[in-house]
Amino acid sequence: MKQLLLDHPWPVEHYASMEDTMLGGERFVHRWVPSRVRPWASLTIVHGLGDHGGRFDSIAVSLASSGVGVLAIDLPGHGRSPGRRGIISSYDALLDEVGNSVGLASNTWDETPSFVLGHSMGGNLVLNWAIRRRFEANSIQGLVAMSPMLRMAKTPKPQFLRAGRWLAQKWPNYRMNARHDVRQLCGDPSGQDAYLRDPYVHRKVSLRLGFSLIESGEYAMGHAEQILKPCLLMHGTDDTLACPYATEELAARAGRNVAIKLWSYCRHDLHFELQRETIVTYLLSWIKQHASSSVKHHHGNLQAAA
Repeated sequence: MKQLLLDHPWPVEHYASMEDTMLGGERFVHRWVPSRVRPWASLTIVHGLGDHGGRFDSIAVSLASSGVGVLAIDLPGHGRSPGRRGIISSYDALLDEVGNSVGLASNTWDETPSFVLGHSMGGNLVLNWAIRRRFEANSIQGLVAMSPMLRMAKTPKPQFLRAGRWLAQKWPNYRMNARHDVRQLCGDPSGQDAYLRDPYVHRKVSLRLGFSLIESGEYAMGHAEQILKPCLLMHGTDDTLACPYATEELAARAGRNVAIKLWSYCRHDLHFELQRETIVTYLLSWIKQHASSSVKHHHGNLQAAA
């Protein structure tokens, strides 16, 4: 795949506010829009556990300055959206949030090739959304799972998993601290410091959410052949939070729609790594390739209909 140079031809406008969404609740929404030009593609970002849309500002600005409209919603219980930290009503409700985010981006940039990117927990969500909500996923041209949380890098012992599942049925909203060393996120000290200083991140996870992620990760790996849209998997080889070998396993089980790119010496937050400009360049090239094929397919259908 030929890579593009990021020359950032357009300035970017960033809008962020609380909005009423199609799900009937308020969500904090970010939009990054290239100035003076209509976006040639749109990208919806679904963040990870304890994270929020604003932490993707760097990658969003790079993409928007190259002509991609970018939208990110803070999931319930995250960032500046309402809800108890780390609590979910159900895993299906999180999949609804993916569809809601994609729909909001489609309304913002109508008739523009649409893509969705999920990071960590968000990677788990977009993969399961593409598999379980295939009718909804027909609205997009492709999806990207970045450091997807399919399996933890250090899997708990079976007896702890059995006990945890029993507790999750009894006290689903019991919250634990999702502890990790900030150095596991990225190798760039400025990225580590940004995480520590961010007032909107949290480290809470309920039993229901934790075990939903474990089970849905295995589900996605067991049904990888049902990913029918073009899909790019990206993972750092030094990720000690989400297992990169699980991502490789999913790619091996999937069909030819799924491509994988491993980034040597990179950790969990690829968008904060020292290589991030190279990573964004690769991502932009992939989006451009599949956006172009979508436009060609659309024009071909119009000519056939004529």
